[in-house]
Amino acid sequence: MSRCPSRSIRVTSVAVALGAFTACGGGESMSMSTPAPAPSAGEESRPAMSWLQDLNARARAAGETTDTLHGVAIQDPYRALESDSDITREWIERQTARSREALASWSRADMAERIREVLAIGTISGGAIAGDVAIYARRDADREQPALFVQSLSRTGAPVGQARILVDPQTYGERAALDWYYLSPNGRHLAFGISENGDERSTLRVVEVATGTVQPDVIAHAKWSTVAWLHSEDGFYYRRYPREGEPDYDAAQPDSYHPRLFFHRLGDDPANDVLVYSPPNGTDFPDATVSDDDRWVVIGNFRGWSQSDVYLLDRGAQRANRVVRPDEAHALVTVIAGEDHLTSGRVHGGRLYLTTNVDAPRYRIVVADPARATDRAAWSDVIPQGDSAIESWTIAGDRIAVHVIDDVRSRVRVFRLDGRADGEIELPGRGEVGSLDGDPRTGRLVLGFSSFVHAPAMHLWNARGRQLTQLAAVDVPVDLSELELTQERVPSRDGTPINVHLLHRRGLERNGESPVLLNGYGGFNVSLLPGFQRSPLYWASRGGVFAVANLRGGGEFGEDWHRAGNLANKERVFEDMESVIRWLSSSGISRPDRIAITGGSNGGLLMGAMITRAPDAFAAAASYVGLYDMVRYHRFPPAELWISEYGSSDDATQLQWLVAYSPYHRVREGVRLPAILIETADHDTRVHWGHSTKFAARLQESTGEADPRVWFYREQLVGHGAGTRLSDLVSRYTRLYAFVEHALGLTTAAASAPTE
Repeated sequence: MSRCPSRSIRVTSVAVALGAFTACGGGESMSMSTPAPAPSAGEESRPAMSWLQDLNARARAAGETTDTLHGVAIQDPYRALESDSDITREWIERQTARSREALASWSRADMAERIREVLAIGTISGGAIAGDVAIYARRDADREQPALFVQSLSRTGAPVGQARILVDPQTYGERAALDWYYLSPNGRHLAFGISENGDERSTLRVVEVATGTVQPDVIAHAKWSTVAWLHSEDGFYYRRYPREGEPDYDAAQPDSYHPRLFFHRLGDDPANDVLVYSPPNGTDFPDATVSDDDRWVVIGNFRGWSQSDVYLLDRGAQRANRVVRPDEAHALVTVIAGEDHLTSGRVHGGRLYLTTNVDAPRYRIVVADPARATDRAAWSDVIPQGDSAIESWTIAGDRIAVHVIDDVRSRVRVFRLDGRADGEIELPGRGEVGSLDGDPRTGRLVLGFSSFVHAPAMHLWNARGRQLTQLAAVDVPVDLSELELTQERVPSRDGTPINVHLLHRRGLERNGESPVLLNGYGGFNVSLLPGFQRSPLYWASRGGVFAVANLRGGGEFGEDWHRAGNLANKERVFEDMESVIRWLSSSGISRPDRIAITGGSNGGLLMGAMITRAPDAFAAAASYVGLYDMVRYHRFPPAELWISEYGSSDDATQLQWLVAYSPYHRVREGVRLPAILIETADHDTRVHWGHSTKFAARLQESTGEADPRVWFYREQLVGHGAGTRLSDLVSRYTRLYAFVEHALGLTTAAASAPTE
């Protein structure tokens, strides 16, 4: 989940996409110590199956199914492996053991040591500012998880003393993680979410910032929550899922559907919290923002990655008589609803500001009198659509700071509240603004920035000084000046230019010899910007090229770019990726037997598509927590959330799109496959592990080999990616690079990495 502070208004108001997590793991065939089962009577004349072939045969026999959907026969040979059963548990255990043994044999001591060194480089993210404090999440080299730090500021905005830990997730358990946090408007309180084992099922708590005292307020079922504080700081609006005894509670699949908006008064029993808004659909996500005078509440209802609604609640002009939810005297006013657009907003200074892609696919910011907000003619552009897509914005005093994506990099432009341009915040280089938050009272702003070749840092800015001042930074024991970030444009099948960023040592030779690791995602309006990444530092030390492709379906160029790669257009994403893979060879950078690809979640679907449509173009594919059965994906909570992005096989037309590219259904017999590793995690509450078991079994079976180069691995006590401990990341990336180097023939010890 996003850790963006509540006052930074993002284009998409709820960050519940599958997530752009890098994939890992995989390998080639090797004999295992587990003996093949002895043939039964009458089978002596047939070649004995390997233990793996026998395991897959038994899994197929346990649940092979053919469904008829809209008159189309859909085969599902490994249906049994999507449910918990004896055969599934045996299959997962033995397949994971096979992969573990192979990966361990391909790993080296210097590899594991170097990967730990680069992954231990600290993290810093999620800055927020209010009153005389700034906060950010930071993980130092000796910590498993980021902790939340608070930095006191002087009246002039300068840091005072040393930052201190405000929330340490390890206080709540060895495998606990900080999911999200929201600072109150004057910096007095902070609401935060903690979950276990990466499952993201947060429990909401409140801490007093000055003392670090955790308040008695504890609210469960706050997965992916947002919090909007009153400026009086004595209560807040928040989102949570149904609990036991409430309508739509599902004990078998808790925290999957039907989140609702509630109000909590500090010190009150959460069981008595007031229900404020219940969306019409179980897959909707409501949130709220509160005006600076506490009179207005803007309620947003996120209906997927292309649609949202906005409502306005007038709590009352008189502070003493204000309500917390709509009633007969305080009706909920519809600003925009039911349209195929994304809009979000807040009230500031008595005016309603809306970010919208109505008539503006790269987004614009409009302003209106709250009393006339329903009249579209009363909307006026304060920041019109420009050449660059708006990613997020915030108010700092009498300025609006707008984060835009320009040529697949972050820029921050400054405007006065009336929309007059007021310059730009000069960033350290071509990279990514990871967080942006302003204080409307003081005019201060905190900004997180990094790039492939700039270490992550948190900065302060204000409209008077106009200069970035470093607040905190991460030490990187690598000489980043030895590395180079280059940019290419690759024509896709239909001629559309696809941006590719390449990280490599200086002086890259185009002799076809460079090993390449290519990452992609292409969906859910997610923008892959050139922010700092740790594991590629290891790859670069091996002389490798780390490449990131900005495919259609992302948000790098606005909503048109997103829609060019979703629903019926999903095939364009795969065409983009295949074009980039083949360009890596035709450009002279590499060749097929030196190219590996990796992706996770929706990027795992991308890996599955590449495996089944272009297996000759690369040597290895490492996929993590991916979707592969696109006919049945929506049947595993909370995957109905993604129907707006993919479509559903319940619709006859959409079934045609889905079955045409569904990796599980595109596997063909006898095709020579690259080396493949399919990884999943047992505590993933986004993508069901059954996708991975079924796809891996089908790929193994298709080769007809006794010991195919298709590997499966399920992590334990780990989720979709968020909240993963450092030690688990080290294990994951050691598997990834052991697999990739073995598949690409990089068998020598790592070259010395450039150090400071």
